[in-house]
Amino acid sequence: MNTNMNAYREIINEFMVSCFYSILEEEQQALETITNGKLTIKEIHLIEAVFRTQKTGTNTFTNIASILRVALGTLTKAFIKLQSKGFLTKERDKTDKRIFYILPTKLAGIINDKHIEWHEKLMDSVIRNIPERDIENFIDAIKNLSETFKKKTLYENKS
Repeated sequence: MNTNMNAYREIINEFMVSCFYSILEEEQQALETITNGKLTIKEIHLIEAVFRTQKTGTNTFTNIASILRVALGTLTKAFIKLQSKGFLTKERDKTDKRIFYILPTKLAGIINDKHIEWHEKLMDSVIRNIPERDIENFIDAIKNLSETFKKKTLYENKS
């Protein structure tokens, strides 16, 4: 690998690590404020997944577990915890009694709206700091980055 490529790798690595931890820290601080410390990031993301899937009627335990990449038992435990906190409920399918849907409560809606608002402010801040002439290249780069992370073989040794 040439010297330039090593320098690029170092810059990209620093960017990735720095961004990941900065965003995580910012989101955690925002959640502390939004939820008065009552919910974790994982719990907020579960609530968010319920809202996203509810729009298409795919808010089943199995589907949400798949989206969040967790075992069904892990999702069930998280659901029970959020149900006891008053954020989620469940409803049996009217035709197939084996299927249960996860439903958000009004309280979850309030929290989800505030979380969405935080993400919108984050995106406004990011976009405001990118010159308009560079925005299309930035979008192309993050699409490529996103595709890289979606690949299941990211960590496999391809030598």
